[in-house]
Amino acid sequence: MSQSDQDGTDHYRNLMRHIERIDLLLQHYYYRRAESSNRSDFLLPEQEIAARLRQPLGAPAWAAPDPMHSHPGQAGASPQPGDLLTQIIERFELTDFESNVLLLGLLPHFDRRYHGLFSSLQGGPQQRLPTFELALTLFCESASARRAQRASLLPDASLLGCRLVESQDSDSADLESWNQTSFRTATEVFHYLLGSRYFSPELWSCVELLEGNGASEGNFATFLSTLQNQLIPPQKAIRPVMMLRGNQGSGRAQAVAQVARAAGRDALCLDLSRLPENDAEAEEVCAQLFRYARMSAACVVVRSLSTLAESRKPLFGGLSRQLEQPGLAVVCLVEPLSPLVWLRNIPQFLLEMPTRSATAKAALLDERLAPFDASDIDSSALSRCFHFTPETLPSVVSEAVFYSQQRDPDQGLNQQDLRKAMRLRSQQNFGKLAQRIEPGRSLDDLIVADELRQQLKEITAAIKHRDSVLDNGFADKVGYGTGISALFYGPSGTGKTMAAEVLAASQGVDLIKVDLSTVVNKYIGETEKNLSRIFDLAEADAGVLFFDEADALFGKRSETRDAQDRHANIEVSYLLQRLERYPGLVVLATNNRSHLDDAFSRRFTFITRFSFPDTALRERMWRAIWPESVRLAADVDLAFLAARAHLTGANIRNVALLSAWLAADEPDGVVRAAHIELALKRELAKIGRLML
Repeated sequence: MSQSDQDGTDHYRNLMRHIERIDLLLQHYYYRRAESSNRSDFLLPEQEIAARLRQPLGAPAWAAPDPMHSHPGQAGASPQPGDLLTQIIERFELTDFESNVLLLGLLPHFDRRYHGLFSSLQGGPQQRLPTFELALTLFCESASARRAQRASLLPDASLLGCRLVESQDSDSADLESWNQTSFRTATEVFHYLLGSRYFSPELWSCVELLEGNGASEGNFATFLSTLQNQLIPPQKAIRPVMMLRGNQGSGRAQAVAQVARAAGRDALCLDLSRLPENDAEAEEVCAQLFRYARMSAACVVVRSLSTLAESRKPLFGGLSRQLEQPGLAVVCLVEPLSPLVWLRNIPQFLLEMPTRSATAKAALLDERLAPFDASDIDSSALSRCFHFTPETLPSVVSEAVFYSQQRDPDQGLNQQDLRKAMRLRSQQNFGKLAQRIEPGRSLDDLIVADELRQQLKEITAAIKHRDSVLDNGFADKVGYGTGISALFYGPSGTGKTMAAEVLAASQGVDLIKVDLSTVVNKYIGETEKNLSRIFDLAEADAGVLFFDEADALFGKRSETRDAQDRHANIEVSYLLQRLERYPGLVVLATNNRSHLDDAFSRRFTFITRFSFPDTALRERMWRAIWPESVRLAADVDLAFLAARAHLTGANIRNVALLSAWLAADEPDGVVRAAHIELALKRELAKIGRLML
């Protein structure tokens, strides 16, 4: 028998000893007020009850105890140190009377015949559960004791207030008095005493059991030690609630779980955004969780506290009251820019979640890739581009193995497989706020001037070496604003969006193109909420954040004359703050730089001008736009077209595409000068220019 099985057996035997005592007291009370002729085989003879009250056998008669393991002892023996019942009594600070009530309410869970016994004792078939009156009569020796113990059965006392026992509504018309309120011990408590974890379906819908990661490298060792000192030591007083601040996906919940697991405790995560819509039902779900947390000394991780405080104030107040319980170890996850939420009458303290450097992440990846032939995998590059933690990394590598088998079963894992798995894992759901674009073009496909190409290479170099330079001491010198931001400005169609796509492709990540039509909202505060959500999701994502036509959102602040001006200025100020704090690459594009607020200029890492292409550049564009399968007639003079028509790359693309369509309508499908002339005429008309 394993040690855990032996512990479970010992817990059950200890529980049966106490159940036997309550069972004998109940039967003894039955004989004092009922005729023995009504007795069934469920009840013992009265003489045997007296004998077993003096010398218990270790379990009630219906449990059929094994004589080899019986433990004779005193009928009123107290619980043994270390058993589960003792833990509940100590952690909820139950009196002897309350402990007996808890055990009395357990009897119907063990044997349905107790329903008949309770009905017989309490004068009717409707009373199939024990009542407050029966409990007071059984466990109180005098009328004064009964009056004193009534307080233990009030809604704010431990038994009912902490949901250890569940009572019938005392306002029911079927009840003659409060004394007739029936009760039973909660099902979850019954299963816990038997050594099992049981949650109601309502609780499971918003709670998950967390697993620790086992990683304690570098600055995480100090952080985990702090967590352990604050959460694990037993404490009977109300423990301060920890506000753990860090980015989404940084492993905050798993770090708490690691500390809890090391101490042999559960760690449960409660997502408040998934609570039932009815506040009463939601409060009941929270009470169930905190009851289990106190019973088992589990740690509770709470998500979405700020959302609850803002949108469901009555429920937030009820949650605050429930947290005013001794011994609870609660950690609330908060985001870096979210304001702290203050719980009433509960001390709180803030702890910052450390971040893993790219070097530390690369070491984690190398360790995970040790069983594979990973000689051609650049773990440093992957660590710079993608977010992963010790919890998600095993799944990422497993998924990469599947991609490698799909690609070529005979070849091993390579950089392409890992990049694909990490890219898909990091994708966040932006909904209607942004469009995700998977880059399909590289720097070779971008035809721009040499000076512009050099600037794009500089941006790529900054992205590549950002973390290593910051780790060398620049992070302490700079303090904030260590992200990389770029402003692309110039006429429409000069390649700003394509350049942003090329930058994303160079990193092997997606381009996240923000849709300003869904971001800007006329209602005060809504635009900031949308922007906050975009930046929060982008920080957890691995993509390049791209704001096109940014002057619509990042315009100049004006003199405040009314509420609209004040609101617009607040939006710009908020964007400046988020731009400085954003850790990744963000690109803004505008047709007119002068429309942007001047405060943005010094905050951009790079400001790149996209000029109108000259004749030589336009000729390169004309020659590069045609696919190899498209045939050009001899009368097509691309150099003449470049000199004749002052077009951008986007215009040239449109002309070439329309020319190909017109040629496809011909029998031979050859693109001729006439097709290009007609397409060029249509394109110039679109932009309001005449063909010369």
